[in-house]
Amino acid sequence: MAADDTRDEDLWNDDTPDDDPVTRRAEQGPGGRRASSAHEGSGRGRAGRLLGAAVVAALLVACGVLGYLVWQDHREDELRRTAADDASRLVVQLASYDHTDVDANLDAVTAEATPEFAERYREVSDGLRELLSSGEGTSVGTVPHSAVESVDPESAVVLVFLDQEISNVTVPEGRVDTSRMIVTLVRDGNRWLLDSAELA
Repeated sequence: MAADDTRDEDLWNDDTPDDDPVTRRAEQGPGGRRASSAHEGSGRGRAGRLLGAAVVAALLVACGVLGYLVWQDHREDELRRTAADDASRLVVQLASYDHTDVDANLDAVTAEATPEFAERYREVSDGLRELLSSGEGTSVGTVPHSAVESVDPESAVVLVFLDQEISNVTVPEGRVDTSRMIVTLVRDGNRWLLDSAELA
């Protein structure tokens, strides 16, 4: 046999795999490396989307909590402001009267008081009515300062500094009495009602 024929036979019987793409896919199995890479990429994409959704959810929760805390602080500040303002106004109303129209003072005070305080104030006013009329008593109250001691959505305690300018037949020129009062308010809807006012 000739040498050229031997080389041709060796090439024909050579089992060494060539670089044919079909052969590579057969060796790699179904899907090959490309299918595996696509699967891995799909898994990473799904994990990324889940992580992104979790981050968004956490941010929404954090924003909600922060918003509630801000609202709560604003709510408490508003309650403190209105409690101080209303306590001052109600004490001025309580401390101001005119012997010529005692009922006007009585009606003004009881209109913004709890039923319990209104009842007590009517009893006191009935006893003082004749004394105020005969003594020609008048009073004008002012509140130079007030401070909230405690407050919550249901009630408040306010320390009020009261100046009361009083005149009657005994002191016709008048005098100024200064006192401190502890005022308790009760929340009724969107307003404060006077529940007690005691000298401190």
